[in-house]
Amino acid sequence: MVLSECRQMMAEHNFVQARLTHDFLSAGWSVHFRDAEGNDYPLTDTYGIPCSFDSLKQAEDMVHQVGDCPINIDSLFRFAGR
Repeated sequence: MVLSECRQMMAEHNFVQARLTHDFLSAGWSVHFRDAEGNDYPLTDTYGIPCSFDSLKQAEDMVHQVGDCPINIDSLFRFAGR
């Protein structure tokens, strides 16, 4: 979904959570929104390709541009600190 579609769905209270995922292929962060039923809506460009952000901060800022919702950070490296 492009940014404008995500904003519209957020305004309609369809999203309950944003999930930020570390993409090991691009070494960036992707943004996925979830609705109450657990459906996943990735933030994409106009061609339908998922957007990748250079830093976690950029991805978080993009979520805040869409609207306020809980953010879950899902990093592939989260187990390295244990």
